[in-house]
Amino acid sequence: MPRATHQGLLRFGDIEIEVAVLDDGQRVITHRGFMIGLGRIRPPKGRQYYRNGANLPGFLTVKNLKPFISDDLVKTAGQINFRTIQGIKAFGYTPNFLRKVCEVFARARAAGVLKATQRTIANRAGIVAKQLELADMMRLLDEAAGYHETRET
Repeated sequence: MPRATHQGLLRFGDIEIEVAVLDDGQRVITHRGFMIGLGRIRPPKGRQYYRNGANLPGFLTVKNLKPFISDDLVKTAGQINFRTIQGIKAFGYTPNFLRKVCEVFARARAAGVLKATQRTIANRAGIVAKQLELADMMRLLDEAAGYHETRET
C-alpha cells in the first residue's frame, strides 16, 4: 500500500481540503478532506455507493444529481488506498475527481434541481471550481503538501 511522503491543505479562501503526495508519485485528495472541504462536516455512517458498484460518496448518489453523473466521473471515483505519514490507513481520490464533482454541482445548479441541503455544497464547489480554473491542480496540490520543494530538487 502506498504511503504519504507529504501532506498538507489546499486552501480556497476559508475552505481547506486535505491532500497528500504518495511514495509512488500519486497525488490524492483525502476522502476526509474532500468531504469536509465541500461542507459535509459529519462523516457519513458507513460509506454509501451506487448499487452498480461505482465508488461515489453517498451525497452524490441522490436521485436529483443522477442525470449529472457522467461515466467519466464514475471512472475517476475509484478510491486510492494509502497510509498517512503517521501510518494510518486512509483513502482518497485523484485530483480530477474534485474538479468533476464541482462540475456536477454547477450543472445541477444551472438546471435548478438542487435541494436546499445541497446548496451549501454547490456554493463551496463553486468557490473551489473558480480557483481551479485559475491554477494548475497538480501544482496546487504539490505546494499544499510541501512536495514542490522535493520535486524541484
